[in-house]
Amino acid sequence: VTLLREGDYGFLPPHIQPEVRHAVTVPQDLTALLVIEALALLVIPGWWSQPAAWLLFGLSMPPLGWLIFRHLVIKIVFTTPDPVSGRPTDPRWAPFRFTGWGGDVKTAHLLEGDNSGSDLVVILHGRGSSLRRIETRAQHISELGATVVGLNLRGHGECDRRTDWTLLKVVEDIEAMMEALEHELGGNIPDRVWFYGHSVGGFLSLWFGANATGWWQERLSGIMLESPATSFPLAVESLLPPHLRVFMPWVRQILRREYERIHPNNSIRYATAQVPHFGMPTVPILLLQATRDDRLGREHFNLLTSHLDGDASVHLLASQPHSSGVDSEERKNVLEEWLAPRLGNAMEGLV
Repeated sequence: VTLLREGDYGFLPPHIQPEVRHAVTVPQDLTALLVIEALALLVIPGWWSQPAAWLLFGLSMPPLGWLIFRHLVIKIVFTTPDPVSGRPTDPRWAPFRFTGWGGDVKTAHLLEGDNSGSDLVVILHGRGSSLRRIETRAQHISELGATVVGLNLRGHGECDRRTDWTLLKVVEDIEAMMEALEHELGGNIPDRVWFYGHSVGGFLSLWFGANATGWWQERLSGIMLESPATSFPLAVESLLPPHLRVFMPWVRQILRREYERIHPNNSIRYATAQVPHFGMPTVPILLLQATRDDRLGREHFNLLTSHLDGDASVHLLASQPHSSGVDSEERKNVLEEWLAPRLGNAMEGLV
């Protein structure tokens, strides 16, 4: 496979911003009024001695509190954590560029398998992680014979766009990566396509397992999930500090309005952003769940298993924590046992 290397990127344009909606919002109006009030207190002598000033100050406290609360919710949910190193270390990775959501130019990486190119695994990391953090999983799959493609999700690793972050943007990025990959591979289109997702990457894998599109739709053969997130509402509740969870009706309203601002033409709703509402995969599923999941707990696991059918293989891993920074032999052994009969000739002589 011949792909663009890092030194060939000079001709590519910088990030192309999507069209921005400039409509004035209620939070912007309130912020402007509070700024005017603060300036009046500073520049008008004797303002504090006026009863109207104290009345206005008292009336301003609820809007100020709501603006602070809104800012916290948006920062927690719509801003990704501080990025960790995302560039993979294995020199065999071949980078290629594609145009993702809103015209943003992004980089994906392809790791060819040790055998034939009949199998492709799309590997997706979780929130606050990176492709580098799950690189050992990609290398393990490559050693089993499959070609692996992955990327740093929007707002992670060396990829910017940390604000206004939504899963819908990431979905469009991955769909665009898959479209570009078809051209990069030329005539070497794989016979089978698989998804491997960790945490939020598991949520995305479930989405694609139920909503496959494009050239790989008929080739989708299975998905592998490691301690996956399965519900956006549950994920939001786990991100919020305990003292903010009592205000969930306000949180839901803020999230709905922000989604409508960022994705005005999308009808997805807070309560339905979870399995099984966006669909369930019809392909075989391997579910690897950390017995002691200190990040997501068991709620996501319980929700998913309540909707799985007989094609799913479910394993609780005692030695594997939620963190992608740990890669146990138990996880590798279970994965190989499940994947071995499904990779065709690529597995001959390896197991």
